[in-house]
Amino acid sequence: MLSEGNHHVCDGRVERRPRSDVILGPVSDLWRVAEKASERFAAQALEYDRFRPRYPDSVFDDIILSTGLAVGDHVVEIGAGTGIATVPLVDRGLEVTAIEPSASLAELAESKVIGRARIVVGRFEDFSLDSSVRLLAAFNSWHWLNPRIAVDLAAQLVEPGGSLALVWTEVISWGEEPFEERIAETFGSPWTKRLDHVDGSMRPIRQDGRFDEFRVRHHPSERTLDASTFVAVTKTYGSDYTDEEYQSIERTINSEFGGAITKVEDAAIYLATRLN
Repeated sequence: MLSEGNHHVCDGRVERRPRSDVILGPVSDLWRVAEKASERFAAQALEYDRFRPRYPDSVFDDIILSTGLAVGDHVVEIGAGTGIATVPLVDRGLEVTAIEPSASLAELAESKVIGRARIVVGRFEDFSLDSSVRLLAAFNSWHWLNPRIAVDLAAQLVEPGGSLALVWTEVISWGEEPFEERIAETFGSPWTKRLDHVDGSMRPIRQDGRFDEFRVRHHPSERTLDASTFVAVTKTYGSDYTDEEYQSIERTINSEFGGAITKVEDAAIYLATRLN
């Protein structure tokens, strides 16, 4: 067997050697403020649980079908929050271990699953498990992880042939035209529709030879939000906007859009298989 840089050459086949210490291109560093973000989410735990969007049922059905999961298979969920994704996973007969750094959010998740899932309070980077799992899933949470630690831990946890499923909610439209123009006028710039950190947080996985290429699956949905709910949802994501700005966009929805807007979102699933 010959070694060529970051590859093994064996019997004429080139196999990538895992090198999680070599990462090319910009990588998300959002994990550096993850603790503060967790504290912010915890401070508004009830609002977070009430107003954060639920995922379409098709998301969970698609994950199960695409990964070949069966009833009783073990799943580890990263950043479970208040159990918004945990409950649908449990309802489909999966054995779920859900990790959540905020005790306040974890308590709400526990109250929903009532012993049907194992809720672990802590950081994924500190998590350990004696056995491997069929699926490691993160719903709007992977970008909060230290990429170097997270990729290695994911490769250790997921059994060969198992899957890594990363889900992010991406905005297709903030509302009917010209609502996006009103947002830019009110807050000083257009609102992003896709987190910049999404690609950066996936880059280390794409460059790691232990996982294959991501397959992307889309699940669009619509939500009609009245003015006060739109503001309440927005506040749960954290920002430096002022009360006056929030009041202004609320007045705009009431006066120009009949009191409600229809927000179009896409629950995008990024699936990768753990290679042998």
